[in-house]
Amino acid sequence: MRKTFLTTTLAAAAAVGFAAAPAHAAAVDMPFSMAYGNSQTSGSIHFTSGYTASLSGVVHAASGQRAICADGYNGSVEAGGGCSDWASAGGPDATLNTSFSINLPGGVQRVVIYMLEEHGDTVASEYCTRSGCTRTL
Repeated sequence: MRKTFLTTTLAAAAAVGFAAAPAHAAAVDMPFSMAYGNSQTSGSIHFTSGYTASLSGVVHAASGQRAICADGYNGSVEAGGGCSDWASAGGPDATLNTSFSINLPGGVQRVVIYMLEEHGDTVASEYCTRSGCTRTL
């Protein structure tokens, strides 16, 4: 009886506590948006259930010129995603469609989005995970 109880307990513990953690989470679409004065950027990040994420965004310049750039991360490992063209005040909005891939457990876990002004300075930024977005500047 005692041996059967111990065997059953160990089997249950192995099934629950010692099972390997999943390498990836479920796919999630995460919207983002930022403003700097009346200039704005918005879009969505699609975190896949694999190693990748993709970003689709637009930037509108109310004054000067604005662009957005994005990078994907898993810990300190970075996957650069590039930048949009420049949007100019009174001109058309600029778009950024890019993807990131990091071949590590969990894949792309965080995407950082930067809004730049015409001299290349970052005027707004935020990072997004599968749980939400947080403004950093």
